[in-house]
Amino acid sequence: MARNRRKQPRRDALLEAAVEVVGERGVAGTTHRAVTERAEVPLATASYYFSSIDELIAEALTAFVKQRAEEIGLPHQGDVAPAQVAEWYAQQVMGLDKSKRLAFYEVLLNAARTPELAEAARNALASYQDWAVAGLNAAGAPRGVGAARAFVALGLGFGLLHLVESQESDTEDLFVALRDLFIGSVLDPDEHAAWTQRLGDSRE
Repeated sequence: MARNRRKQPRRDALLEAAVEVVGERGVAGTTHRAVTERAEVPLATASYYFSSIDELIAEALTAFVKQRAEEIGLPHQGDVAPAQVAEWYAQQVMGLDKSKRLAFYEVLLNAARTPELAEAARNALASYQDWAVAGLNAAGAPRGVGAARAFVALGLGFGLLHLVESQESDTEDLFVALRDLFIGSVLDPDEHAAWTQRLGDSRE
């Protein structure tokens, strides 16, 4: 069982260091030694505060994602223009430094296996989705929450591409893709049906 859960400098340093190490090495490559060396504390410090490396990683990533969710929380849902949402979302996805972006994807990948991370991951994704819903509502789109998942998925996909093959235009390209998704979401039924037929989609 972990000891002394009150916030203390060394404990906080371990949590911050764990996020950095996870971003660089992945969850599987994160060890007590790597984390304590990054935090510049004695090796025994980790076992003093945390019962295992898994507990340290889970708590560090949970705290990191919770902070991320707070940073991207929607402050004024009623006055958000769709273009503003697209621009903000693109900047949030592409503006996160590489190590933290990798750590964020590690959270998402491991959330399916680690119950401690699942709730934190859902909360962070919900913060992104809230922005998309606000933009869709402002644009008068008929499908708010349902369509919002597509915006979140688009952003996550661009974020992965940016990690693998970074382009200077990625932020602008994501903005344009999000804006076009907003446009497609607000087509009137006749226009939507016409484009559905034009693109060869026979499902409707």
